[in-house]
Amino acid sequence: MTVTIRSVPELGPMLGRMASPAPRGPAALPLDDIRFDLLSALYVRAGLARSELAAGRPDVARHQLSREAWLAVWREAADRVATRLLERLTGRFSAAAAESRMPARLLVRRGLPEDDRAVIRNRVDACGTGLEEMPPPENVDDWPAGLLRASMALDDGWERLEGVVVEELARYAPAIEAVRVWRRPLAPLWAGTALVVVLVLGLGLSLGGYLPAPGPLGVLQTWFWSLPWP
Repeated sequence: MTVTIRSVPELGPMLGRMASPAPRGPAALPLDDIRFDLLSALYVRAGLARSELAAGRPDVARHQLSREAWLAVWREAADRVATRLLERLTGRFSAAAAESRMPARLLVRRGLPEDDRAVIRNRVDACGTGLEEMPPPENVDDWPAGLLRASMALDDGWERLEGVVVEELARYAPAIEAVRVWRRPLAPLWAGTALVVVLVLGLGLSLGGYLPAPGPLGVLQTWFWSLPWP
């Protein structure tokens, strides 16, 4: 379908809170730099659309801000958010393990498994479902209205993404705390110590002649008493 385009709308006013320079999002994991990079990518595309429109290529112009274009910048941003979130969780698990001196092999079982990592990435990316389900703005008669819907879907998706980040940080907080307060079991240490004490005591009694010394221990006992004691 051919859509007549006379000008490229300004995206800033359409994006509303998404384009606000004021800090937003979870304080425990700032994401504003990723948000601004996402917006910059959209503004670059809008600039390219204006250049294409001025060159007499309206079809190319509208595809600079197509649904796939919005999804592309979203997915790149969502991937960066998921990576940052996983790095933060992994860092917290590692710091907790260092504090409690938990062995690395045990941290592998208590930490963040690969299945959970995949789930987190999928949850973050799924926040942009609204962009996937919206009508392609490049194909609607009212192009500004189509871009406005895309802007609203992006803002809604980012807000959901921030919520997912907060939820995931809270969800793993008890597991991280459990790693932090972990202490090495003392039972094996006490059992090993008791065994050594018994063995040393038995050896001393055998060498002293208070207990029979079987096998090689008898040879050691004979040698021991053959020494020139004063």
